[in-house]
Amino acid sequence: MSAPRWSPPRRLVALGQAADPSVVSHLVTAAGEMDGVVIRPSAHAGAVLAGLPRVPVLAVLPDLAQLLRDVADRGAARAAGSRLVAGGVSVSWRLARTGLRHLRDLARQDFRGILPLLIELERARAGRATPDGVALAAPLTDLLLAAGYAECFAHLVSFLRRSGMRAGFETENLGHLLARLASWDVAPDFVIGPLNPRGFRMKPTAAEVLEAVARGATPVLASDLTAGGTVPLADAAAYAHQHGAAGVIVSLAELAAQAS
Repeated sequence: MSAPRWSPPRRLVALGQAADPSVVSHLVTAAGEMDGVVIRPSAHAGAVLAGLPRVPVLAVLPDLAQLLRDVADRGAARAAGSRLVAGGVSVSWRLARTGLRHLRDLARQDFRGILPLLIELERARAGRATPDGVALAAPLTDLLLAAGYAECFAHLVSFLRRSGMRAGFETENLGHLLARLASWDVAPDFVIGPLNPRGFRMKPTAAEVLEAVARGATPVLASDLTAGGTVPLADAAAYAHQHGAAGVIVSLAELAAQAS
């Protein structure tokens, strides 16, 4: 599963699910240097991206909580249908093709088949039909990690690359994930996880995360940079880079705090 090491953007802005494109554009413009953006699916994602400079886009998919809410409120068919309508014919075609390629896994209700379909459904809501890269969202990454499902990690990396995108994983357990990926010989293009001077949300411990980042081959994009606003953004970014992060992800809240 090895592949040439990718050099991801060094400074990305996490757009979250912001509903006001003008506010996002103002904050990002005020922030100055930006090499890429990280976005999650939302009804406003396309408008937000349209108001920003053309930079690499990494999408964190799927938004499992919103998907489950939609299914509970509207039923599975309508929830899926709204995503197909948003993406048009191309999404329907990709979904059908992906489903056909994973029929056996879907019949077994295996995540190897379910997750590619969820990613295809959510791509249209991420604001760009084909983002430069996709990271599996942390709740699902960490579920697969707890299950030790190495084969599914490897399959998702292959699936995303075959679809023309960089393959990544978002996690709340960065030290554990990097260690397991290395032991499984699974080499995604990037991993997103907490890395900051306070050790905030760094699991299993801050020391173990730093050690895993230092010895690992997978590029790490550091999130939770300012540890809940307790560290100045510039200091936090410098710390992450000094400790091996290939890039840093700055949230809109952190940009707003820096601008105030």
